[in-house]
Amino acid sequence: MTTTEHTRAVAERYFSTMNARDWSAFGTLLTDDVRYELPQTGEQITGRDRYLSFNQDYPGDWRLEVTRLLADDANASASLLFTVGDQQMVALVFLELRDGLVARVTDFWPEPYDAPAGREHLTQQGVSERDRFTRS
Repeated sequence: MTTTEHTRAVAERYFSTMNARDWSAFGTLLTDDVRYELPQTGEQITGRDRYLSFNQDYPGDWRLEVTRLLADDANASASLLFTVGDQQMVALVFLELRDGLVARVTDFWPEPYDAPAGREHLTQQGVSERDRFTRS
């Protein structure tokens, strides 16, 4: 297995164990000093135990679906659909690996907004949330 294939496999397992709420398996993918960052809120969590608690205690019956995953030797990025009830949100997640484990996670939660006027002749309207973030 190449380094890039390993990084992709770790990223896939990261998201699948999170979605399954298999916190024991999820924790094995993290460095002891993993750092989780939410740039939009300015929050940062450092350490495996604190990051596990953050995820275990997250409220609601949520589900995530990876719509795109890219990886190289030490980094992976993914777009996700995060669903709680009938509400869907898009997340962009960046993983940085060290020694084969996730050492840094950066999550972006972009808010949808209306397109500016004046470019209607160039664009298509009515694209679903899922279609916007899934490569055809």
